[in-house]
Amino acid sequence: MKRTAWLAILGAAGLALSAACLILPHPGEAEGWRRIPERDRTETGRTEPRRTEERAPARSGGGTEFRRAVPLRAGSSLTLENDYGNVEITGWDRDEVDVVAAAGAGGDRTSSYRRPAPDVEVRETGRGVLVRTRTFEGEGTPPAVGYRIRAPQSVVLAGLRLSEGDLRVSDIFGRLEASVDQGNLKVENFSGAIDVTVGAGAADVEVLDLREEDSIIITCRRGDIVLRLEAGAGAIVEADAPRGLVRSEFDLGRTLPAPTVKGWIGQGGPNIVLRAPNGRIEIVKAK
Repeated sequence: MKRTAWLAILGAAGLALSAACLILPHPGEAEGWRRIPERDRTETGRTEPRRTEERAPARSGGGTEFRRAVPLRAGSSLTLENDYGNVEITGWDRDEVDVVAAAGAGGDRTSSYRRPAPDVEVRETGRGVLVRTRTFEGEGTPPAVGYRIRAPQSVVLAGLRLSEGDLRVSDIFGRLEASVDQGNLKVENFSGAIDVTVGAGAADVEVLDLREEDSIIITCRRGDIVLRLEAGAGAIVEADAPRGLVRSEFDLGRTLPAPTVKGWIGQGGPNIVLRAPNGRIEIVKAK
């Protein structure tokens, strides 16, 4: 009896020792082993950013911006077409054109709470660069797209067309051909030939270093014209404002103000033709 009891005690002790020495496997990355996956992602920062966020364009003024720069040699042409929105073109000392377009910028249109990226085309042509806002094909009111463009100081601005918005050009010499249906035209520190038409809006144009080949043609169908020339400029002037008056700080050899004037500035020079059927015309000295 004593031997049997002793064997039973030894067996029980062996089982207890085996249980105490049991080695469990390392949990590794297995889920559910005292882990909180949400905390792990937050604390370690291993969650990758979404690719769509990485590709999103920069935003400015609450609207999505389009940016692109392309080579443009001095003396080449720049053409632009924009239905709704303001356009500003400034000359700089680089042989490239830098285009920034912002959705919902410029114009009188109210934009919705969600402004889509502007659908802009910038394309190199045989003569230079074409910039245009693609035709809006969605529902509702077409969004306005405002442009800020820097171009070589020597450039031909040919075929600038705006349906609704203001056009501003500065620090350029070459040629300017533009039409603005509804909006104002402002030209500063410009030298060269000009042929512009404004539908409903005013034109304020400064032309410096006027030369024999620099003809100036400005038409405002429903708005006023202000032409600014250097004090020593010479030109042959034809100004017509049948429902308004023509005034000039230069001696045109005619009695002013008058609704229609044909005269000379200085010793003559390039032709200047100003037409404002429903507005006034002023020829002033640039300051």
